[in-house]
Amino acid sequence: MTKTAKQETSFLAFAENVDAYIEAGYSVIPEKPMKKQPEIKGWTDFAYRMPNKEEIESWKRLYPASGLSVLTGKVSGIVALDIDEERQEILDIIMPMLPPSPVVKVGAKGETRFFRFSGEVTDSLKFNGQMVIEILSTGKKTHLPPSIHPNGTEYKYTSDESLNTINKSSLPILPPALLSHIGSKLRLSFPDLVESTGSKFISGRNDALSSLCGILIQEQVPLDEAIKRLIQFDNENNEPPLFTDAEEMRHTEPFTNALTFYSNHLSSINVKRHRESKFYEIPLTASAINAELKEEAKRIKEGKSQRQESIKSSQMNESLPVNIVKKTPLPTPKGVMKNIYDNILACSWVKQPNLAFSASLSLMSTLVSRKVTFGGMSPNLYVLNIAPSGSGKDAPQQKLKEYIIDMNADNLLGSGDYVSDASLMDSLPTNPVRLDIMDEAGGILRTVNSGKGEYNGKMADVLAELWSCGNGYYMGRALAEGTKGSCYRPNVNILASTTPTGFTEGVSVSAIEKGLLGRFLIFMGDGNTRAERLKDLPRLATETLNRLKWWYSYEAPESGISIRNIPQRVLKLEATEAGHERLDEIFTEFDNRRRASDSNNPLLPIIARMYQQMIKVAIVHACSRSNMEIPTIQVDDVNFGYQTALHYFENMEHIVENYVFDSTDEKNIVKILNAVRAGGENGITRTDLYNKTRSIKRRDREAIIQELVETEQILMDNVVIDGISKRVLRIN
Repeated sequence: MTKTAKQETSFLAFAENVDAYIEAGYSVIPEKPMKKQPEIKGWTDFAYRMPNKEEIESWKRLYPASGLSVLTGKVSGIVALDIDEERQEILDIIMPMLPPSPVVKVGAKGETRFFRFSGEVTDSLKFNGQMVIEILSTGKKTHLPPSIHPNGTEYKYTSDESLNTINKSSLPILPPALLSHIGSKLRLSFPDLVESTGSKFISGRNDALSSLCGILIQEQVPLDEAIKRLIQFDNENNEPPLFTDAEEMRHTEPFTNALTFYSNHLSSINVKRHRESKFYEIPLTASAINAELKEEAKRIKEGKSQRQESIKSSQMNESLPVNIVKKTPLPTPKGVMKNIYDNILACSWVKQPNLAFSASLSLMSTLVSRKVTFGGMSPNLYVLNIAPSGSGKDAPQQKLKEYIIDMNADNLLGSGDYVSDASLMDSLPTNPVRLDIMDEAGGILRTVNSGKGEYNGKMADVLAELWSCGNGYYMGRALAEGTKGSCYRPNVNILASTTPTGFTEGVSVSAIEKGLLGRFLIFMGDGNTRAERLKDLPRLATETLNRLKWWYSYEAPESGISIRNIPQRVLKLEATEAGHERLDEIFTEFDNRRRASDSNNPLLPIIARMYQQMIKVAIVHACSRSNMEIPTIQVDDVNFGYQTALHYFENMEHIVENYVFDSTDEKNIVKILNAVRAGGENGITRTDLYNKTRSIKRRDREAIIQELVETEQILMDNVVIDGISKRVLRIN
């Protein structure tokens, strides 16, 4: 095609094509003809919202001959994989590793493949100073056909489908850790080039630093300390460091580059918050900290530190509200689980029946994992206990370790922390059955569920897959030299604990929707339970210990089941006829609950797995009930699993309503409402409210109070307390 023909084809590129892309659900903006520069100011707004009809019509009138670009990421529901490489030796390696897409466009060089958005972040891979490949997600854009490249070449689709004709829900999803895998392959293929020229790969530097920067801003780390931590992280994790890379930052002075990086992120956060009518993040400086400390010193001089009182109060209030209504109590276990449950409570200074129940469930599930199966499910379980600090949540965990050591089954004790997804996967071939006991798991939850960064997302994917593949084959991770961490029927069990605060900070509604938390059975402890002095610490009865040892040493017969032509030793449990009838009833009940749930219900991932959770618990209870013999699943076992699943679901309903939020603003609003509600009919003074919500910035607290008063959710009254007129807040 001649250049004249191209220009005729694209003369009204924007005006003639924008409607088709908008109707297909894409956020599209006009680009200056033959330039990679938007025609409009503030174009980044459209990375978060679709342009409205008036804006589109205005652009069509003003810029009919312009090119057009699509905003990638969440707003359009797509990501673009931009291959910008021309070196044939590099292309020979990376092209076979790239996933295909039904929509591909080309420009002056390389090509761009489109995929369905699934939470990906923008990332890139460079080699020898040149861009190899980019993932374009939220905040990025890419030209669409029939726009004209600056060199006069027309952008074209080389695929049968185009973005404006295909149903984007049918687009494939990018595989996780794609750039990491490609980078590893290139390193192995060009070791001499890397060593002789000093060339380095740059993959995910900005992403990891951006994640850290967001945390520093959210946690209000003082500005000078934040800059130091960004530079330290950059030097320790990136080669070359971003803040001394002149090609990326234009000069090599790290402090000013880090400050620019921090400022840009802060500005982006506040632009988004302004767009969403939310509160701004304000950088904290040393002088501001000193001013706050001076105010605190004044309070100390008056007699008693209000900060200490606030800490004590917050610890007391950290317990779950006493008005939790558990419609379905936990069932009473039988057999070995009951003996473990009783022994844990007898050895606990603070009696926590729910946590003793969860611990007995976790130990028994570990002992029978990889040995028995029923209904296509393996009995491995993920359990999370939530209880305030100092309420005895570690006692059940320590007792389980004691039991396992007494059984000489130390190999069942797994990790107490997840350092990386690689360490989790690589240990599976030698340790496929284990119990990972994790104390204070709030940090792990925050890391895994944050959705920021390749490592975090990968860890969540690994845990989610391991929960489900206890009767299958886990593929492990792909490396240049082959796969690592592959395993037949891995059965990882988790018993983790955290505080309500740690849980709230670590989990959001979006994290539940991703599915990992739907695989955890959650049990709640009571922060108001009194401690009791123990006169004796009884050991687990020898008979119970022998029954545990029997399951530990039990070897399942050959089942006739093969995975990849390798025979597997696993016992398929049977159920009584009455047991199957009850299972049919429960399956129908849970499925009807799923079908009746709104697609936007954050609890839908929990509802969707209630039957699977129930089956796992029923298997464990049947094995607990048996006395050194293979059990048959009975109605009592099914009902035990059913009652446990209902109790767990009601916990999740309460948690989502009171402890899980999509934003800091939403969390702060509920925190203030709960504090005011706790004041009862007499209300709460501003001073008391301040002490109970010190984690909220003063400016944000005042704005929330004003909004709640204006919307008549709370009332502001003057009352006389000890002869002094004071203003109080109370629920309307």
